[in-house]
Amino acid sequence: MPLGALAAMASFAGRDTVPAGTAEGLYLAVLAAASLLPVGGLAPAPAVELGLGAVLATAAVWALPPGPGRGAAVVLVLVATLAVAAARRLGTVPPSPGVLIPLALGVQVLLRGELLFAPVLTVRLLVALLVLPVAGALAVAMLARRHGSVLPLVAAGVALTLAPGFNVASTLALLALAAGDALGRADAGWQTGRPARAVALAVVLAPIAWQPGYGVAVAVCGLALAWPRVGAGLAVAVAIGLGIVFQPSWSGMVLHFSALPLLVPAALLPERKRIWNVLAAALLAATVPLVPDLSTLAAPLALAALSLRRSAAFTVPQRVWTGSLLGGTALLASYPWLRRGPLPQALALLGLPPGPELAVWTATLFLALAGLGVWMGRGWGGWSGPLRSTRLAGLSAACLILALLQGLPRAGTPLLPPQVPVVLDAGHPAWETDLPPQPVKSVVVESTLGSGADLPTGTPVAVLRLVSPAGRSVEWPLRAGQDTGDWAARRPDVAREGRPAPAAWVSWVAGDFFAQRYRSRLQLDGRDRFVHLRIERAPGVSPDLTVALYQLELRK
Repeated sequence: MPLGALAAMASFAGRDTVPAGTAEGLYLAVLAAASLLPVGGLAPAPAVELGLGAVLATAAVWALPPGPGRGAAVVLVLVATLAVAAARRLGTVPPSPGVLIPLALGVQVLLRGELLFAPVLTVRLLVALLVLPVAGALAVAMLARRHGSVLPLVAAGVALTLAPGFNVASTLALLALAAGDALGRADAGWQTGRPARAVALAVVLAPIAWQPGYGVAVAVCGLALAWPRVGAGLAVAVAIGLGIVFQPSWSGMVLHFSALPLLVPAALLPERKRIWNVLAAALLAATVPLVPDLSTLAAPLALAALSLRRSAAFTVPQRVWTGSLLGGTALLASYPWLRRGPLPQALALLGLPPGPELAVWTATLFLALAGLGVWMGRGWGGWSGPLRSTRLAGLSAACLILALLQGLPRAGTPLLPPQVPVVLDAGHPAWETDLPPQPVKSVVVESTLGSGADLPTGTPVAVLRLVSPAGRSVEWPLRAGQDTGDWAARRPDVAREGRPAPAAWVSWVAGDFFAQRYRSRLQLDGRDRFVHLRIERAPGVSPDLTVALYQLELRK
C-alpha cells in the first residue's frame, strides 16, 4: 500500500505542468511512503488506517494545487494515520521492540522529514533516519520492563518533543536512563555479571565524552534512576558546578526550571519513592546549558516523567498533554512549516509565551484534572477503569481544545487572493487598494524578496502606508532580514554567504531546496479608521530587487 501510494503520487507529479509542482509532488510522495511504511508494521491487521491514510494522502496530492496548503494537508493526514495506528496497537499489546521500532521510525520521519530532501544518501543520513530511532526504541522497551507501558512512553514523548525527534542528545538521554535502570535492577537482585554492569555504566557515562556540560547532567540522570538518593546528591553538586562554569542568570534558571511543570506537570505529585529523582531533575533542568538546543533538557525531564504516580488519575491528563504537544510539534516541524523551534511555537498557540506564566497555568489545570480524577473514585480497575480513563481523557482534551480556541489569533480580512502573489519591481513599484472605513489593530504582511540576499540586515525594501478619512497617514518600513527575506535563503549558494534571514513563516519545494516566505505584523492601537492602503518599493533600492506580496491581512 505505501509503495502503491508512492507510485501514484510520483506518476501524477511527473505530469504536472508547473515545475515547482513536480518537485513538491515527488517530495510529498517520498514523505508519504516513508511515513506509511512504519504504519504498515505498526497497525493491527487488517490495517484499515494504513489503507485510508494512503488513499487520503494520494487524493490530496492529486486534488489540491501545488503549494504549502497541499503539503499541510498531506502531513496532517500522515500524522493522524500514525497516531491512530499507535493508539490501536498500544491499546492491545505492551510496548515491545516489535511495536516501538516502527513507531519510532514513523515519528522520526514526521519530525525530521526535511532529511528526506537530502540530494545524496550518506551514512550520516542513514544514522539519523534509522539508527537513532531504533536505538531510542530499544531504550524505551528496556524501561518498559520495570516501569510499565505508560511512563516510558511519556518520557520518550517529552524527549522527542524537545529535540524534536531522535537526535544525538535525546537518544543518549534515553539510552543513559535505560542503562541506569539496568544498574538499579542489578542492585535489586537482577542476575547479571560484572561485564554487563560495566557496559551499563559505560553507557551512562558515554554522553560525557560527546559533550561534557550536557553529558554530566545525562550521566547524573542515569545514576539517579539507579540510586535515587545518590543521584540527588550528585545533582546538587553538578548543578553548583554548572552554575559556576556557565553562570546562568536567575531569570534564565527560572525559565529553564519552568520547563518541568510545563511539560511534565504530573511531576508536581511524584511517586513517593521517586521524589529524589524529581528533585534531581529540577536542579539539572534549571542549570543545564541549552547548547545546542532544548534537547539538553531531555534527560532531566524524562527522568521526572519516569517518577510519576502510576494512578490513572495522574497519568491520563499527562498522556493527553504529552501526546498533544508531540502531535503539534510534529505538524510544525514538518513540511511546509519546517520550524526550527517547533515546541515553543506550539506552546505559544495557547495564548501565552512559553515560560513561568504558562507553566503555572498548565500546572493549575493539571492539578484540577488530577483532583477530579481522584474524586471520581479509587476503583480504576475492573470494567469501570477504562470508562473512567476515557472520560478523564476526553475532559483533558476538551480543556486543551478550549485553550487553543482562546489562544489562536482571530482570522482577519485578506486583501489578496490566496497563492496569487503581487510582485513589486522596477516596472510596477506599488500596489494600493481602498479599504472599508473600519478600525484596524494590525496589518499582517506575507512576503519574500527576489535578488535580495546581499542586502544588509535592516535595509528598508518597501513602505506600507495607511491613510485615514481625515488624510492622516501611518507609514511602516518593511526591512530585509527582519520583516522579510530572500525567497532562496536556504539554497546552498545563498546559505553559504551567511546572510541572516528571519524565521520562515512557510516553505515550499523549489527544485532541489526549500524556498521560504516570511510574515510580519504592523501593530496599531485599534482606534483609528483607515480607508486606503498603499505598499511600494522603498526609494533607492536596486532595480533588480523584487518584493512578492503573498498576502495582506487586516485585523480588527
